[in-house]
Amino acid sequence: MKRKFLLAIYLIISIATSAQSLEKDIFAFTITDYLVNNNDSISIVQVELSNPLIKITDNQLGLLKHNFSNNREDTASIGYGRCNLIKGSYYYFGIRLYKNSVKPMKNDIVYVKINYPTKYKGQFYNLIRNAVYFEHVTGGNFFDFGSALEMDERKERNLIDSLVADIRYTGEEMQEKSDSQDAMIEAGLFEGKKLFACMQTISAENVKDFIDYVIARPSKYAGNTWKIAEVFATWVMAGTPRVVK
Repeated sequence: MKRKFLLAIYLIISIATSAQSLEKDIFAFTITDYLVNNNDSISIVQVELSNPLIKITDNQLGLLKHNFSNNREDTASIGYGRCNLIKGSYYYFGIRLYKNSVKPMKNDIVYVKINYPTKYKGQFYNLIRNAVYFEHVTGGNFFDFGSALEMDERKERNLIDSLVADIRYTGEEMQEKSDSQDAMIEAGLFEGKKLFACMQTISAENVKDFIDYVIARPSKYAGNTWKIAEVFATWVMAGTPRVVK
């Protein structure tokens, strides 16, 4: 067990420190439903990456972890391996499993180091790095994997404002419907307020605080698309935990 733990630490450090001159960063990619178990200790998993400006290199090291939303008991590492086949927009990793009994599942997450050619590395860049995406309460994503390629401060500020508008709208709609989830907030920035009334008054700074929290603790959010109003409300009810800067 100790040996496997040390190996996982070594792999994370290797991914984080290799090829620094190319300004690469670690990105999370969910695996598809293409899963091949070669034997008890090796599984082949597939990642799809269709943006022509961004690629995973041949023989690139990858670390595979649980996706929290797969009803896993944790977000621990499953195994490690390298990209040993590239077919168009599909990348195949041979993963050596730490435990033969724990096999990969669709949407588990491969962490690899890539070059993402953007000049502005703001909050949405870091959300994308962790494969965390937000969608409108009525459906449809606010941003996608390639959104940070052309992001700047103004565009990021406008996108934050869009998230604020969606949260406020959702709070208003839920309050009008007298939804039973309108609970009293017991701790944090909004202590003593009702949830839906709070949601209608939130600011861009509140949303930025929430995003900072997600970036600092991405394990429960990574590899998924979330309705921004729902996850923001959950954060509020949890006492608005924030990152100390």
